[in-house]
Amino acid sequence: MVASPAGTGNTRLVAEGVALASARGFSTIDLSLGVFPADGPHSVSALTAQIEPRLVQRLRHGPVLVTLDDAHRTPPSVLGAVSTVMAKLKGLPVCWLLTVHAEHFATAANEMLQDMARVLPCDWLEPLTPLSDDAAFAIAADLLGAAPDPDIASLVGSAGGTPAGVVEVVLDLVRDNDVQVVGGVARLMAGPLDRGIACAVSPEPAGQLPASFRRMMGERLHGLSPQAQDVLQVAAVLGSGFAPEDLAEMLGEPVAVLLRPLREALAAGFLRGGGPEFVFHREPVWRAVLGSVPEPMRSALHRQTATMLQGRERQDAVSVAVHLVHCARTGDARAIGAVDEAAQSLLPDSPEAAAALAINGLRITEPGEPNRTALGVTAAAALVRMGRLSQAVELSRELLHPDDPGHVQSASVLRTWQTIAQMLRGDATTVCTVGLEVTESAAHGHDLSPELLLLNILSLYNLTAAIGMADQVLAQSCQYSSDVLAAAFTVRAMASWREGGLDAAIEAADAAVVVRDELTRIWQSDPLWTKVWILTRLGRLEEALAAVDEACGTAEAHGTGVMTSVPLTLRAAVLLAQGDLAAAEAAATTGLAASELAEMPLFQPQLGAVLVLCALRRGDLVTATDGLRRLEESIPAGQSHPCAVTLRLIAGQVAAANDGPAAAIDEIRPFAEDPGLRVQLLLEAPTATAWCVRTAMAADDHALAGLLVSTAEDLARVNPKHDSVVVAAAHGSALVKQDVAVLAELRDSCTDPWTRASLAEDIAAVHLDSCRERAVEELNRALAGYDEIEAELDSARVRRTLRRLGVRRRRTTTRRADEPEPEPRPRTGWDSLTGTEQKVARLVADGLTNRQVAKELFISPHTVGFHLRQIYRKLTIGSRVDLARIAP
Repeated sequence: MVASPAGTGNTRLVAEGVALASARGFSTIDLSLGVFPADGPHSVSALTAQIEPRLVQRLRHGPVLVTLDDAHRTPPSVLGAVSTVMAKLKGLPVCWLLTVHAEHFATAANEMLQDMARVLPCDWLEPLTPLSDDAAFAIAADLLGAAPDPDIASLVGSAGGTPAGVVEVVLDLVRDNDVQVVGGVARLMAGPLDRGIACAVSPEPAGQLPASFRRMMGERLHGLSPQAQDVLQVAAVLGSGFAPEDLAEMLGEPVAVLLRPLREALAAGFLRGGGPEFVFHREPVWRAVLGSVPEPMRSALHRQTATMLQGRERQDAVSVAVHLVHCARTGDARAIGAVDEAAQSLLPDSPEAAAALAINGLRITEPGEPNRTALGVTAAAALVRMGRLSQAVELSRELLHPDDPGHVQSASVLRTWQTIAQMLRGDATTVCTVGLEVTESAAHGHDLSPELLLLNILSLYNLTAAIGMADQVLAQSCQYSSDVLAAAFTVRAMASWREGGLDAAIEAADAAVVVRDELTRIWQSDPLWTKVWILTRLGRLEEALAAVDEACGTAEAHGTGVMTSVPLTLRAAVLLAQGDLAAAEAAATTGLAASELAEMPLFQPQLGAVLVLCALRRGDLVTATDGLRRLEESIPAGQSHPCAVTLRLIAGQVAAANDGPAAAIDEIRPFAEDPGLRVQLLLEAPTATAWCVRTAMAADDHALAGLLVSTAEDLARVNPKHDSVVVAAAHGSALVKQDVAVLAELRDSCTDPWTRASLAEDIAAVHLDSCRERAVEELNRALAGYDEIEAELDSARVRRTLRRLGVRRRRTTTRRADEPEPEPRPRTGWDSLTGTEQKVARLVADGLTNRQVAKELFISPHTVGFHLRQIYRKLTIGSRVDLARIAP
């Protein structure tokens, strides 16, 4: 016997029992499937005469399982017949499996069943418990053919933990076209749901919820007693969590009176307890209940709540402000000030909540009043921090309208935030004209000094002017805040780098990091980013990664979601320098998505550059060429853009792969022949000098090669402490002089796998015409190194050289010299996956999450996500469910 609530899986339990019994040699009879004709006899004896012979016949061939689902709906005569047959056959191998709904346990049929259980041998199985979240999400994934995102998961989790409820929620969403699947993830068609305070201050708390979900929750709510409904609705106004004492005060009742309705709400799955407060089971449940309160009553209840909270000695300013947004009268300066103060308190750690509170607080303001502009400052600051730059610009423009002047000081600060938003959004044509109008700072804790703002703007659009201003600031350092000094040191670091003064550059970058004031106002230009940029180009990759981790921590601690893409940009560049192409691509792809989400394109060129170089390293020239074209479109023509040197070097490398060394030299020549730009070109990466010199020599431009080597040697002479610069100069010089001894020495001491392989290839190039055996030996060494890091373009080039020498082998460690090359990997199907991709695919097919796979393979979750996208593309599938179905 199983007594369990409706919808918890009784029928599925019976089906699983039948499958298990059949596998063990039982025959089965389902008494709920037409065993008794509707127009047949209904006496107990007649029904017994129908059941018993069938069972006896089956028993001649083995044990029998008899099932009766929803036995509480069975007529008493049928149950009487079942009881009679049970008694007659109780010594024989017959198992009876019966289920009833626990909520119908007081019916006459259930009384008969309990009598039968007392007389006959019977086991009462434990009631089926609510589904775990993982089980509910798995059901949703099966129905959707995709993994549910957090919003759909929260709706599914609100279904009460029953399979029937989960299925109802999902099928309703699908039927109403409320779901879209993108990249194997199911999302709400209308966009992501607001959360937390954004829900609490919304004038329509249930407005974002799908209509089918609101209907379902309304039906569940109406299924409660009137008293329980009233209590729940008042509780919802208090918030997603509430103390019973507050609820009792709102209702004017003793706490004891709430016991029965709250117990009913708990049993129905609306609430959960366990602490000093009751909490609504899920946020969508709370929103649906709150939305069911008529708007006039909701406003009145918010006013009652605000009055109650304000009358206490200890006030929660944020909670009071949330209620004031809904009930304060327009123009109430005291209420508006309270809302602004609460929003400011949220700004450092939760800009999303601050923005929601401030923006909704504008509903209780009037055009022209100073408090309106002050509240707009808080809203704009929060919007910028969280990456909603367009909304920040539009809000600022609306509040700075001539017909709504507001307060002069607040307007100045608001204009500052408008400028920051435009700067981060890349509005080069308007940012300076708007930004330079800001001539004074203001209160509220949001302000940036004009000097700081101007330094940030100029460093992006006019570095020469920025350098002049930075030198002025540093010359009068006592007159400026630590934030302005940090920005000036950062500009000076970049200036010194461009001039080839690496010690001075690092010293200035370190000074900027030390002097910054906890990122209070300089978060949009953290000096640590510049330090990582310099360390990466010097090949000090472990230090660079450690600094990236620190930058991630500071960005998260200050709630600056708009800058999420920056640490990913820096990490991608470091991973590429380390030769981890998959991880670099994953970080760059994630960074681009974050950049687009935050409307902050400033670092997209760097991200695009990583993707082009990864494609180039893999030998995917089509992708590399297309990526280069997009990169050139995103960077204005000329030599002043911060990424101009990077772009030109990449353009040369792509040209070399497509059209040969002469085309590559044509791409880099304008930079290579300019003394200042040539320094930047050679400092772009530890490998840049060798590549430029090697390419110039291959293009038979020995004069340019000599010029490049001379500059590299000058850099090494001025910066003797920096091994990467010294080694780069030695490498370039050895290439020009064809000095095999120096090349071999550099190869043996090199720790970077790609550079080590390229040095072996350089040594082979010297011996091609003089010593075939040595050339083949070095080419094999180079090929093994390139294969190790999946540098397929370089591997292909070495294989072509080996073929010209009559050698057709890929790896000297695994193949004989006369052994043919293996068949190329197919482009689609399981065999198209790399070894790592196959490992990821099998672990995901086994049900592991990205984070679990990452832990298993000692890689990052971002890398797992990248591999999954490649797997889906190669296998032409769209979800983890598909992968689990086809994985061998």
